[in-house]
Amino acid sequence: MNWKKNIYDSLTGCAALCDETATNASRQADIENWYRYIFLNLDCADLCRQVAMLYVRGSENTRLLAKTCIEVCEKCAEEAANFNTPETQQVYAMCQQTIRSCVNILDMSHQQTLDSTNPGTTPSSLFYGIDLRETLYN
Repeated sequence: MNWKKNIYDSLTGCAALCDETATNASRQADIENWYRYIFLNLDCADLCRQVAMLYVRGSENTRLLAKTCIEVCEKCAEEAANFNTPETQQVYAMCQQTIRSCVNILDMSHQQTLDSTNPGTTPSSLFYGIDLRETLYN
């Protein structure tokens, strides 16, 4: 899978923002109201970071974790929408962007599967392999 920098940047940006936001929210005087938000931000940060690492490596397991990342980002964005602060609005927007990035990862993975099962052209390496064998035989 060829990776795109904007997808990687979205994932790492979400990880950094969610980590920072969880830390800031844990300093609130009414922390009891923020528990779910804090934990979802920590989960979101961990998943986004892991998806980014798998994505850059080109791991075949990226799409599996991207699906989970979408679910957690949706929950995190939903929880952020319950609060009306500039920081929670930023988390909401970042989670939405990251969801789109994960959907792009799934689309790229799906496209790659289609390409490998039904190639539009014959790879030149196939011809090279045939030519090489004939040359070696002769």
